[in-house]
Amino acid sequence: MGTYHLDLGDAQTEELDDVIHLLVDDAELDVDAFISSDQGSDEPRRGSLVIVRNDERSAAATRWVQAVEDLTTEQDVVIIAGDPASPEARRLHLTKAWAATSFHEDEDEDPEAIALAFADIAVK
Repeated sequence: MGTYHLDLGDAQTEELDDVIHLLVDDAELDVDAFISSDQGSDEPRRGSLVIVRNDERSAAATRWVQAVEDLTTEQDVVIIAGDPASPEARRLHLTKAWAATSFHEDEDEDPEAIALAFADIAVK
């Protein structure tokens, strides 16, 4: 897929360094393969994934991270695979997502990584 972007709404996005560790219904899946081949499901598919922010962080995304880290809230999250301006870009929809934990993926470069748990996942 190449690049991923966190969709913040109102045509605002933040480019992510990576989306990793996709777990759907207790099965670890390759993120790119899932986005390319997901056929949907009538049943909710619970799981989690990790988004890794890069050094160019927008204030809007930082506010979003602070909001999603409030474990009393759940919100829908959209991750765009590819160019956010392209109508062809696939969108990964996480329903009722919350931050399961925040951690550092690489202590040397210190990128911010956020593990998101979700009640359902779909590609549109």
